[in-house]
Amino acid sequence: MKIETILSPLLFKHIDSIEKKIVVVIDILRATSTITTIIDHGAKALIAVVDEANALKYKNEDYLIGGERNGETISGFDFGNSPFHYKKNLVKDKTIVLTTTNGTKCIEISSNASDVVIGSFLNLSAVANYLKNKDKDIVLFCAGWKDKVNLEDSLFAGALAQKLTNAELDDSTLLCLDAFEMSGKNLIKTLQKSNHFQRLERKGVIRDIEYCCELDTINIVPILKDGLIVKS
Repeated sequence: MKIETILSPLLFKHIDSIEKKIVVVIDILRATSTITTIIDHGAKALIAVVDEANALKYKNEDYLIGGERNGETISGFDFGNSPFHYKKNLVKDKTIVLTTTNGTKCIEISSNASDVVIGSFLNLSAVANYLKNKDKDIVLFCAGWKDKVNLEDSLFAGALAQKLTNAELDDSTLLCLDAFEMSGKNLIKTLQKSNHFQRLERKGVIRDIEYCCELDTINIVPILKDGLIVKS
């Protein structure tokens, strides 16, 4: 098993034979954490879209739509990008449409992979076990922030690599692994100086950050299947 880590969406084009590899999409603050929560709360499926306009088309067809741009809920949408918006009684048995600044773009970019998996600290061990059972080469796809590298996604890539023992790691993955091990699993403390932590802190959503840094509270793996994100 080989593991490559993409630290920015701009680098994804350099991955060879993507159709033979599993891609783990990582957008810790907050898209993949929110998607994992939505599926765990019993949603039938989630549709990830890149453009706000495309999401609004679904609203006209009576879907529930969620979305954010630059960390702010999009006006006219049912939900934003906070996992706390998607309560069980609101999403159970529903199909949710979501568009975000970074994460949903990465889901679309990687849709030709053999498998597309949604990764978060919330379901870290479940994702690791899923990947071990598949025994394919893996691409850890960090969404970053507007095509720039960010710390939280890199830390998750390192945490996942740590669990996938005996895998062959590229240099980007080794960097992420070292960063995670240096953090001592104290994610909140490590992230406090990061750009996106401070960006979200200014918006008053520290509770979201704390939630997204919880380890192994959810035991499911959302995957992309026929254009829908569903429970594996």
